Amino acid sequence: MHTARYFNQTVNIHTLERSEWNKLYLASKQGKLTCIHCKAPLRMALSIHKKPSFIHPDPVNEACYTETSSTMTVQKARTQPREFSGFRLPTNSQIEKEPTNETDWKEPEPLVVRHRFQEPKRSDRPDDSYRRTLEDASLSFNDDQWRSIKKTDGPLLILAGAGSGKTRVITARAAYMITELDIPINRIALVTFTSKAAQEMKERMLLYPGITREIGEKILIRTFHSLFLQMLKHHQSEQWHHSRLIQSPHYLVKQIGMTLGLDENEFAYDSAVTQISYWKNHMIPPEQVQAKTAFEEKVKTIYQEYEQQKQFQHYYDFDDILLGCLELLKENSALLEKYQERFSYLSVDEFQDINLLQFEIVRLLSQKNNNLCVVGDDDQSIYAFRGSDPSFIQSFQSYYPSATVVTLEDNYRSTHEIIGTANTVIQKNQQRLSKTLRAQVTKMDNTPTIFYPYNEEEEASIIVEEIASTLATGQSIEQIAVLFRTSAGVRALTERLIDADIPFQLDQTAGTFYDKPIVQKALAFLRLSLYEDHDEAAPYALQALFLKQDKQQELIAIKQKRACTLLEAFPFLTGTQPFQKKKLQQLPELCRKLTTLTPIQALESIEQDIGFKDTLKKQAQEGNQLDKGSDSFRQLKALARQHDTVASFLHYIDCMTVKIKEHKYRPHSSGVQLLTIHRAKGLEFEHVYIIGCVDRSLPHDYALDALKEGDEAPLQEERRLLYVAMTRAKSRLYLSSPLYYFENRSFASRFLLPVLKNRSRS
Repeated sequence: MHTARYFNQTVNIHTLERSEWNKLYLASKQGKLTCIHCKAPLRMALSIHKKPSFIHPDPVNEACYTETSSTMTVQKARTQPREFSGFRLPTNSQIEKEPTNETDWKEPEPLVVRHRFQEPKRSDRPDDSYRRTLEDASLSFNDDQWRSIKKTDGPLLILAGAGSGKTRVITARAAYMITELDIPINRIALVTFTSKAAQEMKERMLLYPGITREIGEKILIRTFHSLFLQMLKHHQSEQWHHSRLIQSPHYLVKQIGMTLGLDENEFAYDSAVTQISYWKNHMIPPEQVQAKTAFEEKVKTIYQEYEQQKQFQHYYDFDDILLGCLELLKENSALLEKYQERFSYLSVDEFQDINLLQFEIVRLLSQKNNNLCVVGDDDQSIYAFRGSDPSFIQSFQSYYPSATVVTLEDNYRSTHEIIGTANTVIQKNQQRLSKTLRAQVTKMDNTPTIFYPYNEEEEASIIVEEIASTLATGQSIEQIAVLFRTSAGVRALTERLIDADIPFQLDQTAGTFYDKPIVQKALAFLRLSLYEDHDEAAPYALQALFLKQDKQQELIAIKQKRACTLLEAFPFLTGTQPFQKKKLQQLPELCRKLTTLTPIQALESIEQDIGFKDTLKKQAQEGNQLDKGSDSFRQLKALARQHDTVASFLHYIDCMTVKIKEHKYRPHSSGVQLLTIHRAKGLEFEHVYIIGCVDRSLPHDYALDALKEGDEAPLQEERRLLYVAMTRAKSRLYLSSPLYYFENRSFASRFLLPVLKNRSRS
């Protein structure tokens, strides 16, 4: 069905602007759409594969099955758009014709798989006795994996593509050395980056014949930081006592920043901490920092004071552990020789994520015996913001000319269709080690698909509908994941999942969308427009107007003295700048006018008339480059378009805020996994949705800005991010490319053009 009744008016999907589809969908969820014949509630169906339609749950007469002639008439041309019940009808539309507007329904596209599937080669029964023993224990290895396992002397690079079984290989290699070559356990070490990865390796070790639990507990499998800290404590116990460790530098950094007058609501302290860590991991002390931006100049000042305070209080942070260990080994040659003997056979997992400090320590430890095995994949190097550098794995042979390189290209995770498209995407990176993954299975009816919602609101609605349909088939909820570039893009999705009562798991330590200061500031003016004595909104309004928080007490005093509302007290604030005085004089009138506007018009008035655009500009200068305040404000505007009045808009936000907090504190043992691509690395799921696959999201606009300056490295890392996201999928992969993203016209990610039919661009 294409017609329905909404507030006593007939609405036809074909004559309704695309931008209004999601609004109508939300209305149907509230039971506000009915059949034009029998008045029964209708459901609006949004889908990846089908055009939207109205679904009659239980038609009671024949007319309900078909569109009547009265509802199928051609709309006459109009010079102005019609509106009813808050909906806009398009101009010059004719429902009998094919849609011509680029924002009308757009068919989803299967991604192009450019190479045919080849049946994997099956190895004969191995003639190696240990390999046969492993196979008898259901631990089989292909020939390349076995070459890696048996190569134990000299430098070795195992170039392990996504899903190629690298953890199995690195642990089997250690088991082989212990059980077959009788290499002493106390000369073997396996190092990785996370406690989770270390634990997984410990558990894998116990699967191999001859590795008892007692032996397994003796094998040194540690993270970089835990291993190096243990070394430091052993030789300098007082200096590196655990009580001196700063578990989280955020608090101290924020304390220093606040003394410098950097408001926590304005300054991106998380980014500052990351930047300081980046400098330290590149061995750049404060006095050698070359600040490139005003933000980095402020961070440099914090960095100097941060290091001074740590030194004065005899504290250390996680980055100091690496610096301290390198210094310890360089200054004591006898101690270095002792550890070189202890780590005669050193294996490093996820080598593509290593930074300069870690690499220098690894080189020192392996210098004597040269038995260094590194495992990784430069195509999955996605942590440059932490200091990781793929050039170390890419240049491994220049550091170790005698190194053996074994490439693992058999993928045991994903279908040929997924691997084929992922290969095509990543091969556009110029600076990479050559490899082409080969899938072991094919499912031609499960080709990865790109679809085109109108914006992030419709994107969320479509995905939640698809998830509900998938769950109805019996698919485990833990095997469904939605991946995104930054958390800025997940707000609409969480709200639809909550409304649909579908459990999900999301790291919400950073707070919700509505907790963001820039969002609170924008909403403050709306709240004051409806309730002029809104105590919680006034401080945010002051911040948005560049007034210090001490003005809040003056505002309250003026209110009491003049017997007026808080809103009416703003013009009487003293000690303000000339540019502020005019805005303060106009503020009561401008705020009251907001109640007469639609929510989107109100936000545009706040931006232009009240001057919120200046607040956004300041946020862009001092905020997080990956999660800009302007992006959050555009999201708020996209949400505002779904509501008719300022009151209903704020009511929705208040109700949703409560629901989000209830979800946060309600334990969920299972649910749809909502993950940034960075957090998804190393995981796998049957069904994967990647949202926001558009230029300026993936790739992020900071990478495109860097490209304009001649720096292609960020763009190549963004392509690796998409590759990592794609290779998380085992069976089904969907990529969403909204026509509008954060209120801006958007276009499919340039990374996907090589796998879109009849389109290609490097």
